[in-house]
Amino acid sequence: MLLKIALAFLLVVVVIKLWPLILMMIIALLLAVMFDPFVLWLEAHRVRRGLGITVVALILFGSLLFLMFVVVPSTLRQSREVAQHLPRMTQRVAASYPQVAPLLQSLQSPQSPMSPELRNFLTRGLLVGKFAIEGVTAIIFVFVLAIYLLVEGRVAYAWLVALAQPRHRKKLDRTAREMSGVVLAYMRGQAITCFLCGGWAYLVLILCRVPGALPLAVLAFFCDLVPVVGTIIMTAPAVLLALLVGPMRALIVFGGYMLYHFVESYFIIPRVYGDQMRLSTLTVLLAVAVGGTLQGALGAVLILPFVAAYPIVERIWLREKLPDDTVAQHEALAEEGETTS
Repeated sequence: MLLKIALAFLLVVVVIKLWPLILMMIIALLLAVMFDPFVLWLEAHRVRRGLGITVVALILFGSLLFLMFVVVPSTLRQSREVAQHLPRMTQRVAASYPQVAPLLQSLQSPQSPMSPELRNFLTRGLLVGKFAIEGVTAIIFVFVLAIYLLVEGRVAYAWLVALAQPRHRKKLDRTAREMSGVVLAYMRGQAITCFLCGGWAYLVLILCRVPGALPLAVLAFFCDLVPVVGTIIMTAPAVLLALLVGPMRALIVFGGYMLYHFVESYFIIPRVYGDQMRLSTLTVLLAVAVGGTLQGALGAVLILPFVAAYPIVERIWLREKLPDDTVAQHEALAEEGETTS
């Protein structure tokens, strides 16, 4: 008994120590699942698998280079410009609209998000020193691991299934295949909605001549990964900076962001996710809260496909242990729920 407790404690310690690596492996697995159908599609069109994986590698590392040498420098430049012109713009708006002067003064206070310390931080850059090196290294490792999963993933998967007891192998294989469909729908949907959200935000901000349009669009791109909460996070700074241009511009920006959120929730998401990611808003909020508490923003993003995959586990593994009508009732309730990202 004591030996089992010691081994369990040792396992927990190992998982805690290796959790950053485990997290990167999970992200690499999600990427591999997302790109595997593309590689299979190329194979169906008489493109060798090795060449197809090379194309995926070029896409991944090309995106990283584009981010590092195009998006990040432009974002930093616009952030510095906003930081430099912020005092002059706030004074002009306060003179024209005295009713908003207290709000603008609060933005200039040392405790506010627009304090001089933050402006100095923006001027120096967002990705500096060892944090930038560690971040880029982690991304490269994830990409390399995803590529190797595309190369050897099927062999590793067959080996893992063979380790299971013979009576569980069919269930395990069925679970993995159905869960891969959920993960694929999630990753594909997130890629589509994030690019649409970032592009729409950039268009609205450019048309309204809001300073720092590119940093705000990049913020919208990443915040769209987090349902509900991300909409609030991306909208607030955009409206505040638009307020520096004029109250009408701020209203237009707010309306533009809300319009996209409505269109995404009721038209885009049901089409790009289909029935694979059918989750109620309450479930999404609870999942995001739990994932965010445990692992921050990354946990809030990664927890959703696993929550969406629970009905698969229930249907395949728990059907015999649950009452006859429980699984059917759960599936019926899920179909009535609102599909969210």
